[in-house]
Amino acid sequence: MKVLLIKLRYIGDTLSLLPVIENLYNKAPDIEVDVMIHKGTEELLTYHPGIGKIWIYDRSEAKNNILKSISYHVQFIKNLRAKKYDVIIDYTLGDRAAFLSFMIHAPIRVSYQVSSSLSKILMNKIIDLDPQEHHIVDYQLEALRTLGLAHPAGTMKIYLPDFLDKRIEQILPGIKRKENVRVIIHPGAARRLRQWQPKRFGIIARKLRERYGAEIILLSGRHEEHLTEEVENSMGFPAIFKSARLTLLEMAGILKQCDLLIANDSAPGHIAAGVDCLSLILFGPTFPHMWRPYSSKNEVVFKNIPCCGCRQLTCIRPENNCMDLIEVEDVWEKISSLLKPF
Repeated sequence: MKVLLIKLRYIGDTLSLLPVIENLYNKAPDIEVDVMIHKGTEELLTYHPGIGKIWIYDRSEAKNNILKSISYHVQFIKNLRAKKYDVIIDYTLGDRAAFLSFMIHAPIRVSYQVSSSLSKILMNKIIDLDPQEHHIVDYQLEALRTLGLAHPAGTMKIYLPDFLDKRIEQILPGIKRKENVRVIIHPGAARRLRQWQPKRFGIIARKLRERYGAEIILLSGRHEEHLTEEVENSMGFPAIFKSARLTLLEMAGILKQCDLLIANDSAPGHIAAGVDCLSLILFGPTFPHMWRPYSSKNEVVFKNIPCCGCRQLTCIRPENNCMDLIEVEDVWEKISSLLKPF
C-alpha cells in the first residue's frame, strides 16, 4: 500500500507528522509512506527511515504569475500521479491540499469534518472529530484507523544524521564537555502575541545562573535577533553562545546536548520533544492541551483567560494580555520542579 500524508503548514505543524510517521514505521512496515510539505519545513524529516519520499511544495512557485503557476502545478501533479498512491491523508484541511489530493487520483482520500467546504466535496472519507478536544498529534493519529491500525499511538522522534555531531562541535566547541546545567532560551515565536517579555526571560536566566550556575544559550529566528539582544541585556552577563542563524537541524543538534529549553509556543518546543530535551513552554493565545510538545518531558505555563483561542492578529486587552499575565515566579516555579534532579 502506498500512502501520501499532506501537511502544507508551518514548521511546528510539519513536526506534528512525526508521531504519525513513527507509528506507521513501527506498526505497519508494509505500508510505503511519503509526505508532502512546504519548502523550508523538510529538514527535520529528511533522515526519518520511515519516509520514502518527501514532496516539497514550493509556495513561491505555486503563487507565481498565472502561467508559471499552472505550469508548476501540472508538472507537480503529473509526478505525484505517477506514484499511484492508494491513500492520501490530508492534514492541511484547506482548499489547496484538497485540490491536489483530488488531482492525484488516489482511490481513498481522507480528511476531517472541520476541513474546508471544497475538501468535503473532493475527499471521500471524512473523519468526524472535534480538534479542540484533542492534542493535534492524537487528532491526526485517528486517521490511521482507516489503514487498519486499531490503536494508533505515536512517538515524537527526530532522526539526526551522523555528521551532525561534528557540525555542532564546530559551531560550539566543547559542547559535550559540560560541567553545569545548560539551558537554551528562545524568546521568539511566529506571532508577536505569543511572545513573553524578553526582559523577563533575562531575569530567569539570571536566577538560573545564581541558583544552578547555569550556562545560558540564546537562540532565535533570523528576524528575531533584537529579542536575544534584549534578553542578554537583561541577563547582565553574556550567553555562552548566541545565534539567530542556525538551521533547524543545527538547532536540534544543540538541543540534544542541553538540559532544558525555555521558550514560547513555537517550533523549538517540538524540536526539543523530538530529541528528548526537557522543555518549559509558555502559552498565551493558544491552548496547550492541543499544541504543547508531544513529550512527557514537557511542562507549560498557561493562564487560560476567556479570550484564549483568538486569531492572534490584534489583542482586545493590550495592557494586560495573556502573555504578560505570566509572571517570573510562575516560570521559576516550573523550572525549579524540572531541574530538581540537578
